[in-house]
Amino acid sequence: MGTPILVTLLPSTDVDLGRWLMAHYQLPYAERPHAPVFHILALKWWGMGKDDYPLLVSADRREKTGTIEKLVAKLDAEAPPELRLLPDKAAEPELAKQVDTLQHEARWVTGGAVVNWSYWNFLKHKSVVWPSIATGVPWWEYGFLLVGFRLIRAAMYKGLKLDQAAADRALAEIEAGFDRLDALLADGRDYLAGGRLTFADLAVSASLAPMVLAQGYHGMLPNQARCPVDMQEIYARLRQRPAGLYIQRIYDRHRPLLQG
Repeated sequence: MGTPILVTLLPSTDVDLGRWLMAHYQLPYAERPHAPVFHILALKWWGMGKDDYPLLVSADRREKTGTIEKLVAKLDAEAPPELRLLPDKAAEPELAKQVDTLQHEARWVTGGAVVNWSYWNFLKHKSVVWPSIATGVPWWEYGFLLVGFRLIRAAMYKGLKLDQAAADRALAEIEAGFDRLDALLADGRDYLAGGRLTFADLAVSASLAPMVLAQGYHGMLPNQARCPVDMQEIYARLRQRPAGLYIQRIYDRHRPLLQG
């Protein structure tokens, strides 16, 4: 029997959250990364929809689990008690609700803003974004990226409806998200909910990692020195906020080393 496969959209924060879950639950896998737009073709090849990433394909290739929601539900239910990240809804209903609210806000509200702000700024500079979209992808995707980067960029800008105004709104939402986390962390807690590591901690840290260029993130974040000065200033400021320090602390304590 072979090894489970994780089919990924290379720069996605949810994908790096998926990698983190696989490592946390101590499950071997082989990643099949794809560049933006090309990941849709890969998912269709597996019979899945365009948003079904990261996609975990079982070793026998019979079972396919797409999206973080389905992946964490499956893996947590199969994990030993000491590794579980999701509070039991029957035994700890309030904690379970809190964890779900935190992860949803991080991934879909603040995290969505992170995606919009980052793509708008990164895609302006091919040398900055290149490792995040091209590392380890199939040779034919890499070749197309070399000659068709502008087409991919235009498709992503159009698909995400990005312009400077959208990026400015996104940055304001990111700041608001950091405000909410700073307030939650003001009592000195180590973890966001329940006094222990939960899915909320991983989801928040992975979703916001690009805004602090977190060490330990496995999705090829850009080299800060290559970024424009205005972006560097934003990274430096957010990194020193309580939420930024918390994100790096979770990576330092709980992110296993990269496979291989």
